[in-house]
Amino acid sequence: MKPGRRQAVLLLLLLAAACSAIYDVSHDYDQEADLTRLRSYDWLPIPEGVEAEDLVVGRVKRAVNAEMAEKGIRTTTADPDFLIAMHAGSEEKVTQRDWGYTYSSYWHRGGGRSRTFRYQEGTLVLDFVDADTKQLIWRGRAKGFVDRNSKPKKDDKLVNEAVRKILKNFPPR
Repeated sequence: MKPGRRQAVLLLLLLAAACSAIYDVSHDYDQEADLTRLRSYDWLPIPEGVEAEDLVVGRVKRAVNAEMAEKGIRTTTADPDFLIAMHAGSEEKVTQRDWGYTYSSYWHRGGGRSRTFRYQEGTLVLDFVDADTKQLIWRGRAKGFVDRNSKPKKDDKLVNEAVRKILKNFPPR
C-alpha cells in the first residue's frame, strides 16, 4: 500500500473508532401531557410471541433504571405514573460509497473507486404509556451500529450510551 493511501486509511479508522456507535436519536411526545408529574414507572411485559434476547432486555432495563434513578424517577409495581414498553431489533444494511477520486502519484478526480459496506443496524425504542389512560405519552428512539461478535462489556457500553442519549432530554422542558 502506498504511503499516502496508508495514511488516509489509518485516518479513517481512527475517526471511525472515535465516533459514537449511536448515530441517530430522536424523541416525540404528547405536548398536552404533563410529563413533569411523572415520578414512578413500571415495565410492561414483552408480549407473547415476540422474540426478545433476555440479555439485551436485561441490559436495557438496567440502563433505563439507572438513568431514571438519576432523574429522581423510581420504579414501582404499586400504582406507577407510567409504564415503559421496550422494542429492540437489528437488521443488516448495505451502503455504497463512491469516493470520486483515485490515488496515483498525485490526486486525480474522476474514475473514482466505489466500495460496498455491510453492517448491522440496531434500533432501540422506548415507549412511555400513561398508566391511567393507557395512551402513549412519550417515545424515544436510537439507532446505531451493532457488532454481533462483540464482548458483553462492549454491549453494555453500547446499550448504556443509547439509553443515556434517548433519555437525555426527558422529561422535556
